[in-house]
Amino acid sequence: MKESIILWLSSLIIVFLLSYFKSVFGEYYPVTGTFSIDGQKVSYKLDKIEFGDSYKLLIRTDYEDLKGQVIVNSDKVNNYTIELKKNDKILFTEISKKIVGSNFSYSLILKGKNKVYRIPQEGETKFTFFGKIPKMLNWLYVLFLYSGLILIIRSGLEQFKTNRRTKKFLVITSTVLLTFLMMINPLYLSYKYEYINRSIPPIQNLFPISLLIITILWIGITVFVFLSKRDKTIVLITSIICLLIYLFN
Repeated sequence: MKESIILWLSSLIIVFLLSYFKSVFGEYYPVTGTFSIDGQKVSYKLDKIEFGDSYKLLIRTDYEDLKGQVIVNSDKVNNYTIELKKNDKILFTEISKKIVGSNFSYSLILKGKNKVYRIPQEGETKFTFFGKIPKMLNWLYVLFLYSGLILIIRSGLEQFKTNRRTKKFLVITSTVLLTFLMMINPLYLSYKYEYINRSIPPIQNLFPISLLIITILWIGITVFVFLSKRDKTIVLITSIICLLIYLFN
């Protein structure tokens, strides 16, 4: 019992660390920062994606006289300026997908105490609007994705357990991965890229190569273990390979 608890906790911690690392170093990690005007703090976060038709930009400021605007560039608009509104200590505005398009670049111009602050200082922040995903589907996506990752790790760590049940974990993990690959993820991507009722996407757009490789690898190792009746090191090695594929894709 104690062994199982330790292995499950280890699996959860590893998935958390991997997901955090993938998020922080991913292309969609927001641009954040803080600076001061006369000792008053100004904090900002420039997101790079939004699921829906509008994006609400928020800036928190302790400096009362701060003003600013957003400069947007896309295929639809050029140097499109949106003034920031103020409510208490928050500067805010909404950027509409209908006006600027699905993909655009933007920057902030903030003004305080006769100084102009450009964020980012060089270049612009690239932004993409994705389609709105139903809450239930989003919940299922997160559930199956992280359940699959946890089970992949847990299956590999089973070799460190005295009474191993590797075959059981292999079958459960294969079931979760197949369900995610064939049902959950294609539907999620169809909403994300707004294919539904608009176009028939290429099949590779609904079945990412990295996920296909992970699923095929896992089913292959499951068949191998059942036929050879050996499970000591090969499952752990396959788990590591699958996690590396997930991490770097």
